[in-house]
Amino acid sequence: MIENKIFWCIVNLIATTIEELVLVRMFDIYSKRKRQNFIIYLLLFIPIMTVQIFDFYGVDSNTKLLIVLIIDFIYCIYCYDNKIFKTILISGLYWMISMGIDLLAFSFVNMFNLNSNATDIMNSTLYRLELIIFSKLMLMASVVVLRKLNLKKELTRKQYLSVLIPISANIIFIVVIWSLVYKYIPNNLQINYIGLILAVLLIFSNISILKITNNIVKENQLKFENEKLREKIDIQYNYYLNLKKEQEKITKFRHDIKNHLLCIKNSATTEESNEYIEKINLEINQKVVDFNTGNAILDVIFYEKSIICIDKKIKYKFDVDYSRCEFIDVIDTCSIFSNLLDNAIEACDKIDQGDKVIELKGNVANEFFVIKCENTKVNDVLYLGENITTDKEDKELHGIGLKSIRESFEKYGGDINIEVLDDKFIFKGFIPIK
Repeated sequence: MIENKIFWCIVNLIATTIEELVLVRMFDIYSKRKRQNFIIYLLLFIPIMTVQIFDFYGVDSNTKLLIVLIIDFIYCIYCYDNKIFKTILISGLYWMISMGIDLLAFSFVNMFNLNSNATDIMNSTLYRLELIIFSKLMLMASVVVLRKLNLKKELTRKQYLSVLIPISANIIFIVVIWSLVYKYIPNNLQINYIGLILAVLLIFSNISILKITNNIVKENQLKFENEKLREKIDIQYNYYLNLKKEQEKITKFRHDIKNHLLCIKNSATTEESNEYIEKINLEINQKVVDFNTGNAILDVIFYEKSIICIDKKIKYKFDVDYSRCEFIDVIDTCSIFSNLLDNAIEACDKIDQGDKVIELKGNVANEFFVIKCENTKVNDVLYLGENITTDKEDKELHGIGLKSIRESFEKYGGDINIEVLDDKFIFKGFIPIK
């Protein structure tokens, strides 16, 4: 059966199908489809059948490779929502890995069977079958490793080029080795060892390129997060500066209106007018919350958050002595307390039944400024590795509040600790007093 032509047609068809399915899987991991599943898998028959036709007519392997590369590229551009550079990058990674695995598989088969050259292996049905099975199993296994590579974000053109150049060099290196060393140099034990070493080095080179690519993507993502973080902090800082000015105006207005009402009350002659004036006074005073933390901006933050708590019927207690924390930058003060209270208010606002409580304390103990914030909750806390993430759809722009708090603490040599209970979220942090 192994000599049967129909058998080899089926084997080649299965091998090509595996290769194309792994390519589709790679694009599924790193990209978003813009066509329906039916269309994606239907169009996959084009490159698969092209390879079968080329094999039937004995088309040169390099020519076949070039044409299939072009067909796969057009296919991926049509089926996936990627820019051209990203499509080239993912396609290049796939072919670099696929060809590297084929070369490594060939080196092992050649080493174990002591054949003279690549032509002998490809003409031997048994060795050829070994090569196909070994290489395609390794190719399918590579998908597990590739899932850990983060290529979902777009890179800059310069970053794409910095990765594509070594990928292209590796692919050319593989073609040269395959064309020259194995096809035209007679086999001996030394050549076998050299070929195996080159194949192993190439695999390590591929792994290094994957790691470099992953580091570039992480660096790009970190830059994106830091920009968003800095943008959010700047917005918060400017907001509280403006709010402080408005609060000063409101305080002056409230003081003036009280005096006016007092004058009106003294001149009022009816009980009805007195009751009306008392109601106005009550309305003016009911949301007046005075804080004296030792920091003007922090007083404003607490004032604003207390108004929100009253509107959302959240019981709150803010008790912070910030008088010895003048070394902490105003922007970090905004970042720590506004994000901390925003998260607590958001958690309490999700409670439909039961107490909504936020308690924030901050004071100096043993030359450390210690903060403790507790809030009730009903939602589950989601984790991404060691970090807490958001349950909102836009995970890139949300969930960075706690990261901002952590970075502010670490900036001053401090640390934070989080305890999550079924009905309560507890934040503890400390910063050494300078």
